[in-house]
Amino acid sequence: METGQQVFQPHKTLSVIIPAFNEGHHIHANLVQVCETLKKMDFEIIVVDDGSSDNTFEESRRAKAEGYPVRAVRHPVNKGKGAALFYGFQFAEGEYIAFLDADLEIQPEYVKKFLQRLHEADSDLVIGTKVPKLGQMPVLRRVMSLVYREVVSLLFGLSLRETQTGIKLFRREVLEDCVPRLRVSRFAFDVELMVAASRFGYRIIEFPVEVGFNRKSSLQRIRPRQIAGQLWDTLLIYSMSSFWNWFQPGPLTKMWMLAFVLGIFLLGIGVAKLITPLILAPALKQLVYYLFLQFLPPTLRDILLVIAGGGLMLIALNELNKSLLNSFARRDRGDLSGIFRNEKTHPRKSRRNHEQ
Repeated sequence: METGQQVFQPHKTLSVIIPAFNEGHHIHANLVQVCETLKKMDFEIIVVDDGSSDNTFEESRRAKAEGYPVRAVRHPVNKGKGAALFYGFQFAEGEYIAFLDADLEIQPEYVKKFLQRLHEADSDLVIGTKVPKLGQMPVLRRVMSLVYREVVSLLFGLSLRETQTGIKLFRREVLEDCVPRLRVSRFAFDVELMVAASRFGYRIIEFPVEVGFNRKSSLQRIRPRQIAGQLWDTLLIYSMSSFWNWFQPGPLTKMWMLAFVLGIFLLGIGVAKLITPLILAPALKQLVYYLFLQFLPPTLRDILLVIAGGGLMLIALNELNKSLLNSFARRDRGDLSGIFRNEKTHPRKSRRNHEQ
């Protein structure tokens, strides 16, 4: 071969990225199962050992030594599932990228189904929605998933039934656009990824997957620390993707914002004092009696009114944040808050809509 001559290196059609942490007892068998499932496809598997203390890395390399299309890479220390997936993406050559959990609670057969559905719907990414086998998912886990789904819907306007399921399929350009902007690597990285993809204008669809809970306790991974971490990460994502993060007010502006809040507080006290004689008038006294919970003990009444007022204010601020993001042109700073909400951001989608 002449010096300087370039050799064409075709991309793999599908790259399956599998994060693994202390999965040595079954990672080899599971990798073989994935390979056998996808054997008629042009694919590769990238296993990311996320700082395991067992033989996960060695068992993954054993699959490679046996001739399977497996590449094993690793983090020296545990950095979180999101960090492992995004690190694995650096090695992926596929036109399509799949995320799959190492425990195979979701069967690899779904990867092929996701690919078919992605093409049928002309979508950009497919995410799994859990359909647990009858009686397998504990009630507590169901409730927690439902509550978290509602929180995500309220904060980000994502009309998705599930964001945390361990199987997802992307067109390559989705991750190329989104991954450089992501900051969360552990408990809620899925949410940040979905927020980024939706703001780029990529089309997200869901696909039901049956989940088998193989562990002795399906709740063993859901501890108070994990719950707190997920809520914290979710609020952090909300902050990073908000209008206020984009706006980045200076010290003087922050002072005026605090002055505005103080003004509302003082105005409320003043208005309350002024209208007190009015609301005590016979015509309104009965209405006010119920409206302001005067039939309750004073301490309980005041607490409930504070909760109601504070909740109303937070909901209003959240909706205001969404309106501001949609209304203002924004400079792009390379993070979540700089993504433009228009379909021109995504050339392939723009062409698709134009053809229609």
